[in-house]
Order: sequence, then structure tokens, then C-alpha cells
Amino acid sequence: MSEKILNKDIIERIYYAQEKELDKKITQVNQKIKDKIKDIDTRNIEESENSREIKEMLETIEENYSIKIANYIKEYYKQGFVDGVNLMINCLRSN
Repeated sequence: MSEKILNKDIIERIYYAQEKELDKKITQVNQKIKDKIKDIDTRNIEESENSREIKEMLETIEENYSIKIANYIKEYYKQGFVDGVNLMINCLRSN
């Protein structure tokens, strides 16, 4: 049990060591897909009585999705690392 906890801690540290590099890659991907992302037309919102509330809700939704995506990326990265290490171990065992 403690070995699994230790392994997860190590993987967590490896992720955080690479976090800045991952952020750079995400920024590059964001620039590549910028034209594909649909913008929200806020002109109608500004004319609305509740424009401030609506803008705050939209910002909260965007922030929530950013948090969600960041956590997905983190888990995918860690799982990809584990899969890569396991693949190397299996290759070494088969020889």
C-alpha cells in the first residue's frame, strides 16, 4: 500500500516539474485553434438589464471549464507517464 502511495507521490512531483513546459505547449495549441473557437457575441448582453450578472456567469463558466480541463490534462499526463514507464519495463522484461 505504501509503495503505491509513494509511486503516486513521485508521479505527482514529475508532473509538477514539467508543469511549465506543459503550460507552454497548451499556449501553443490555444494559438493554433484560436480561429476554431467560437466567440460569444456580448453585444446583446450589454443591452440587457442583467448584463453584469450574465457576464459574471459566463466568466464563472469559463473558469470552471478551465479548471476542469486542467485537471483532465494533469491526469492524462500522469497516466501517460505511467503507461510509458510500464511499456519500457515490459520491453526490458521481454528481452
